[in-house]
Amino acid sequence: MNYLHKSFILLIILFVFFGCQEPPKETATKGNLKCLVDESLYPMVSAIKDSFSLKYPETKIELVKVKAKEGIVKMLNGEETMFISSRALTEDEVNFYDKTKSQVKIIKFCYDALTAVVDSNHKLNRITTSELKQLLLGNSKQYRIYIPDQNSGIFENLKMDLTDKQNPKGAYIVKNEEEVVKRVKKDINSIGLVGLNVANNSKLKILRIGTDERSATGGVYYEPAAGYLANGEYPLIRACFILLNEIGVYVGSGFTSYITSSEGQKIVLSYGLGPATVPIKYKQIVRMR
Repeated sequence: MNYLHKSFILLIILFVFFGCQEPPKETATKGNLKCLVDESLYPMVSAIKDSFSLKYPETKIELVKVKAKEGIVKMLNGEETMFISSRALTEDEVNFYDKTKSQVKIIKFCYDALTAVVDSNHKLNRITTSELKQLLLGNSKQYRIYIPDQNSGIFENLKMDLTDKQNPKGAYIVKNEEEVVKRVKKDINSIGLVGLNVANNSKLKILRIGTDERSATGGVYYEPAAGYLANGEYPLIRACFILLNEIGVYVGSGFTSYITSSEGQKIVLSYGLGPATVPIKYKQIVRMR
């Protein structure tokens, strides 16, 4: 048997071998994914999921609404593939992450706002972070203030950014952000603290937030506009993260890439949040006093 004949037989064998192999069942744009989503971000993530599924019809993504602490615990314990969180890891969670040498990838993808909401007929239009702090700590009784429970991203963000790690003992603590909205609608003399997505869908008035820093012309108050979130001027900003626990490149990786792409970030912006992975042009915004 000559060399050319042997080579021809080898090519036939290779063709048959590789031709009989099945294509990969799951890829970044083909397959199934269960994705946990923080309640604050669910409307926006749902819109991104719909856009991704329309572009890649061979993907099926199930979104499950959870609280921040629940989602992070499940990810760090290796129980789930993906979680979209309204907050970063706490110090204890970071220590656990380091101790267990976790392989979970953590990707920042947008900026959200902690928003103060009141009834549409409420006399308030603005409030300072110091005034909110006094209400949360019980040092002021001027208004009742409602927040979601200790498992929520809101609760943890308030402790880290507003109450100097103290528990908000002056607040009325309810089950979730939806319950905060319901309570504020029933209680005219109250303020609720929720994420921006929830606030925008609540039909409540969103207060402008200021700090106690004074300029020659007085204090400056900011509305939670995307531009103020992205440039860091809004006083109660929180970064949001994707937690991904996937070995290989499957739908979780594909969905993550889409969220952080220009297409995904445009949807983030359309929901009023600040994109974190691509530069986006904003409409002109004006500081309010």
